[in-house]
Amino acid sequence: MEPNADDNARETSGRQILDAATTMSTLETVQRYGNANAEYIKGYTGRDALTGQTFTHGLEKISRYKLDPVRPENSIAQQAGYAAEVAATSRDNAEAIISGSPVRTVRSDDHPQYRRNDDRVDRVRVLDGQIIEGSQSQMKFVGNRDRLLEKIAAPDGEFSRYRGLKLELPSEQYIDAEAYCRAQAADLRRQADVVDARGKPEVALHLRAKADNYEQLAGNLLDTGLTSDDAKFYRTHPRMATVRDIAHTSHRAGVEGARGAFMVGAAISMATNAYAVATERRGMIDAGRAVLVDGAVSASMGYATAASGAALTAVMQQSGRQSLQVLSRTAAPAMVVDVCVTMTSCIRRYAKGEIDGVQFLDEIGEKGSGMMASAMMAALGQIAIPVPVVGAAIGGMIGCTLSSIFYRETLEAARSADLAAERLALAIELNEAAREEILTQRLALAQFIAAELPVLNDETAQLLCALDTTQSEIDADGFAAAINRFALLLGSRLQFASLQEFDLFMTGDEPLRL
Repeated sequence: MEPNADDNARETSGRQILDAATTMSTLETVQRYGNANAEYIKGYTGRDALTGQTFTHGLEKISRYKLDPVRPENSIAQQAGYAAEVAATSRDNAEAIISGSPVRTVRSDDHPQYRRNDDRVDRVRVLDGQIIEGSQSQMKFVGNRDRLLEKIAAPDGEFSRYRGLKLELPSEQYIDAEAYCRAQAADLRRQADVVDARGKPEVALHLRAKADNYEQLAGNLLDTGLTSDDAKFYRTHPRMATVRDIAHTSHRAGVEGARGAFMVGAAISMATNAYAVATERRGMIDAGRAVLVDGAVSASMGYATAASGAALTAVMQQSGRQSLQVLSRTAAPAMVVDVCVTMTSCIRRYAKGEIDGVQFLDEIGEKGSGMMASAMMAALGQIAIPVPVVGAAIGGMIGCTLSSIFYRETLEAARSADLAAERLALAIELNEAAREEILTQRLALAQFIAAELPVLNDETAQLLCALDTTQSEIDADGFAAAINRFALLLGSRLQFASLQEFDLFMTGDEPLRL
């Protein structure tokens, strides 16, 4: 069955509704991953623009710390530890936001319960502003891990103050750190048994205490998720490292958005194509192909919207302008991405000549109003149906559908009003022309009457004179002449001008003309 204009319009409207549902289905993902990305920006700038809080350290500030002119690599290695604290804190908070956890990680320098540069605790985890007991940790990025562990485990060790705390190590040092601690503990206990057998209980007690410390240390080891090289990279290239973290998180948002958008797009397409098959407007094979295509297109749209929207949300949230911060908590970032994609499609079609200028303006107007309505209805839909993706998608579909209907009806009414105005203007113009013509003809008639009426009166008087019945005898030739002149005045010529002509007619064969 050949598609007609109505089918094409219906398909275009359906595509817009599907795009709206796809975009709105990514709102929760965009907000969640956008807030996560904002943690990396805060770590870089050292300030939370949303709350106004300023942190003790930021990656950008650390990168400007002075270096030892003789051994700059030593300074970088030391400062990389600060950078690792900031980067790990940003990452942990970002992951907590993504997973929906209310727990946050705070550097001790930025917590009021600790003094600056606390000599025991580097980071703590908090819930509702309260420190979670047992979450206090010390982060150590050193060159010799085994020596560090020795200084902590020794009863009178230099770093014995770290015992009982979580110890965070670089990823490459954490791999076998627990096994090393347990092996050291087992070896120390064997040594304690030997010296105890030799009658040295005090030495044995010291060795067993050290072994216990190693055992405790083995249970408190944590992986920072950063290598020593990562820490140095954050110190030397903070901007690039931050962009990398945002790009990685945005990619994860895109993948999640694509997954949800595919499900929404395929489900909607399946329903619409099932109806098309039932009404015999589309065959089964074409319908199946359309479902797959719509699902793939929705997935790509979902990836672009979620990935770009997550990055844009973070930038808007951490901008210095309050208006942008407010917009970052709405559907604006996702809408901006969707509008850009939509506008690109319209512009490409216009450049290829597939649509003219009027159609181009119609499309961008309809899609723009549709996205605004979708955003508002998506928010209401999420409140009415508090299920991630589902509520926003249904609300977005309803909003886009209603907006499309209202926009089309309003546009048609506007076009009808314009057409009526054009016709009214034409009628007024014709009326004015008719009035001018009537006035012209009226003046011409008046001039004609003024010129011809005296002559007509004269001839009428002479005609009446010729018919004067008070005279004893009527002059037939005079009457014929008078009536002929009167006829000529009225634009006609009589057949007989005199009695003689009538006599000739009566004797001849000429027909009578009436």
